[in-house]
Amino acid sequence: MAESLLSVGLDVGTTSTQLIVSQLTISNRASSFAVPEMEIAQRNILYRSPVHFTPLLEGNLVDGDKIRAIVEDEYKNAGISRDQVDTGAVIITGETSRRENAGAVLSALSEHAGDFVVATAGPSLESVLAAQGAGAVAHSRDTGETVFHMDIGGGTANLALIENGNITCTDCLNVGGRLIKVENGRICYVSPVLEGPCRFSVGDAVTAADLEPVAELLTQALEMAAGLREPTALLSRLRTAELGAHPGCVVQNAVISFSGGVADCIDTQHPAFAFGDMGPILGRVIRKSLLSASKPSGLSGRHQISSIHSDSGSNL
Repeated sequence: MAESLLSVGLDVGTTSTQLIVSQLTISNRASSFAVPEMEIAQRNILYRSPVHFTPLLEGNLVDGDKIRAIVEDEYKNAGISRDQVDTGAVIITGETSRRENAGAVLSALSEHAGDFVVATAGPSLESVLAAQGAGAVAHSRDTGETVFHMDIGGGTANLALIENGNITCTDCLNVGGRLIKVENGRICYVSPVLEGPCRFSVGDAVTAADLEPVAELLTQALEMAAGLREPTALLSRLRTAELGAHPGCVVQNAVISFSGGVADCIDTQHPAFAFGDMGPILGRVIRKSLLSASKPSGLSGRHQISSIHSDSGSNL
């Protein structure tokens, strides 16, 4: 017998936060005499909120009070109340995926305690969620193509190699649009992961041209991860610490696909500092890179790359 549940998913990332309301149909696959084996038979999205900038305090700590306000406002916009929600999850990703942030969000949503489970997604899980949510897994399954998916957000780029519809390798680099933030023409934040590759400091006046070399270095690291450029120490330096001595994915004859906030900046021309960060500059550089070339040069022409884009990597 099928059961219908109202589910709420909240995706809290380094740059953006979004709430999705879904109707889930749950069915029992087991026989009447066996232990129940429940699965989601159908999922219909009823409401998708606008994308909000993630409210942060100092040090990439999530502002729990403002998250609660976002949830309450979006419940109203969706036309639902707390007592209608049967299940839900908050997944905290990217540079904000810290234990103290999970605690802050859970505390702020204490009135919704029956609705939500709060969890932080490590880099491997985040890569899987992004690849599935963006449709890259389905594309590989339907076409038989190998896909190397890049979900490029504010603080990290979560990578997944998909072969015949199966994710066979994940990777994660400290590459994202909000590693450098700019306000009124001056840098107001530089991520510690850029110490060394970046010569700029908080307070420096910068132009888009000034930040292009930084974006080019970040893009080169993505090219290395995709097998389009010989790896150097830069790739290891920008790989997230949680992965340890990760060997990287062996990518050959793959379609490159993109999702995340920077993906929109690859295809769409935004003013350089439209979002208070270097995201549009990074997107512009990626658009001109080997990642977006149909027939990239170098490495004996081992890759034939095309691109499929999605502006949402969430599958909540």
